Amino acid sequence: MTHAEQIFGYRFPNVDCAIAIVTLSRRLAELAASHGWTLETWQEGGLGDASGVFLRLGSGRTVLLMELRHEIEHFGASGPTAFIDGAVLATHGVADLLAEVLAALGLTEHDVSWIATAGSQQSAIDFVNDMRNLPPPPSVGSPDSYMHTVNPREDDIEIECYGELDRDRYPIRWIRKYPDGGFETCSYAQANWRDMMPEGVIPTVSEINDLSGFSAREISASEFEATWRLALGFN
Repeated sequence: MTHAEQIFGYRFPNVDCAIAIVTLSRRLAELAASHGWTLETWQEGGLGDASGVFLRLGSGRTVLLMELRHEIEHFGASGPTAFIDGAVLATHGVADLLAEVLAALGLTEHDVSWIATAGSQQSAIDFVNDMRNLPPPPSVGSPDSYMHTVNPREDDIEIECYGELDRDRYPIRWIRKYPDGGFETCSYAQANWRDMMPEGVIPTVSEINDLSGFSAREISASEFEATWRLALGFN
């Protein structure tokens, strides 16, 4: 069995291109107990309660093992699904990555219930090529300030925002909180940043407070980071 090290606080470079390569027939809790992993739990957008581990394989590549409670309880899922970054899949293909994951976990194909087809590699290649043809994200500076805003309540927009800003007040990371209590995070590391990130310079706290129905305040880096982790759904 090759080495697989659990890592914490990791996110795939392209969060919208984390591609499933295999579903295991062994429950995640069983695997965690045998390998000494600490399971993380969160709310997966639109899919409910999730648990999982990020593992760094011997090659340095990272895999996410994620198990959804709804799939286990209602759809007969047998165990966690392994996800890999699309750029890695585009380069190495399903067969090689599958072999590496199973070897790292001490498993064989008898311990799997589903394997991605070879066509998954082509889908990943197409995604990577599409990304290369798009304009890059804007250049922003280092984090300089953090803010929290409360907006007039409307059913179809967020009611609160948390922002990490550079010296020129361009957003680096952004959090939206909606009327139902749900959160949404966005940054230029995400593949869909063009749809999610605010455009241009963010007004100052005093400028926002001059707008009817709005309020804003400066917050600390630690408050922003705590909210960011909460918004990601980690307990």
